[in-house]
Formats: sequence, structure tokens, C-alpha cells
Amino acid sequence: MKLTLLSSSNDLHHVACAGDVTQEDVGLDVNPLTHVIGPDCYAGKVLVNMANTTYIDSAGISWLVISQKSFSEHGGKLVIHSVPPMVEHVFRFLKMPTILNLAANEEAALKLAY
Repeated sequence: MKLTLLSSSNDLHHVACAGDVTQEDVGLDVNPLTHVIGPDCYAGKVLVNMANTTYIDSAGISWLVISQKSFSEHGGKLVIHSVPPMVEHVFRFLKMPTILNLAANEEAALKLAY
């Protein structure tokens, strides 16, 4: 997985996620989002564009769920958008739309964030 900070202003951060999201990438002690945004990322709004994500495993799902919880606890919001069909299928199968903030595109993600 490769996370790239696309833009950042005040408390809004746009991040792109590319490649496979697997245990190899998220099995670390530190959340990968803190590497690209900083340790205070959970208090802001983070939009993650997953358009170039090719695969997600159970560790990747766990990372998103734990991240969602951290954002909720710190008053921030994590919104995932532009999910490709293969990853969206996994999300639907695991009922992730009931847990995660998912949006069809960046415009919808911005509305959901605010």
C-alpha cells in the first residue's frame, strides 16, 4: 500500500491510497495515516481516495475499522471514497457500510465529512 498526502489545509486532509492493503502494510504499531499526516490526524477530517486500491485483506479491513474508532474518539472523521468494485464487494460482504463512512466520490466525501 502506498499512501500519499494530496492536499492539506486546516483540519481537512486528502490522501490517496494505491496498491494492495495488506497485513504487510498495516501490521505495524503505528497507523500509516500518522506517517503521512502526522500524529494529530485523528482530530481532523481525512478523505481517503481508494480509486487505485487493488486489493484489501482482513488486516486492511481491521486497520480501517481501528482508524474509524480513533477518529471518532478524537473528534475527527475518516471518509473513504472512490472505492473500486473489487474492494467495494469485500466491504459489502463484510457489511462495512454500516461501520465506515463510505462515499461514491470526492464530492460526496466532502459533504459527508462536514
